[in-house]
Amino acid sequence: MQGHDFISYFPDVVWYLTGDGSNMWCRRPYGFLFTTSDAATSFAKVSGTTLELTPIGVQRGDLLNPDGLDGIRRLGVTRLFIDPSIDAATGDVVGKILRLESAPDMATS
Repeated sequence: MQGHDFISYFPDVVWYLTGDGSNMWCRRPYGFLFTTSDAATSFAKVSGTTLELTPIGVQRGDLLNPDGLDGIRRLGVTRLFIDPSIDAATGDVVGKILRLESAPDMATS
């Protein structure tokens, strides 16, 4: 999608999982966003990680603005799964993916 028009897809609060209380838990290059706390909790239970993960809700405008997206990129995340699930047959993570493009200043560094 062009620009930041994808933000309107999300509810006012966007959820992610954390193991330390602030940083987004991810599997580089993949990050995981959820539209509800329950969806995040359900995914954490079936994700296969041994970490104790907790959902954190953030205002979508704070997380999905240019600074928030740059922070996600600094984690090494270039693809965000939206409300992912685990395929029972393969164990693969499946769902809609938002691909992050490099920020202009990051593309030249």
